[in-house]
Amino acid sequence: MNLLQPVYCLFGKHHRSRGRAWGDGSVYRSWCKGCGKPMIRDLHGWHLDLQPPGEKKP
Repeated sequence: MNLLQPVYCLFGKHHRSRGRAWGDGSVYRSWCKGCGKPMIRDLHGWHLDLQPPGEKKP
């Protein structure tokens, strides 16, 4: 792990973990290497998943 990655996360520069990525049918999911937050890949690339799988919509 990059020792500066947690600092990058504070500024919104999250990076996915390549070894922990998986596809769940329609999208790919992974975790941030620095802070461990869930990430998702869509047409615009990788970004934080604001609604992780298993969490219901309000």
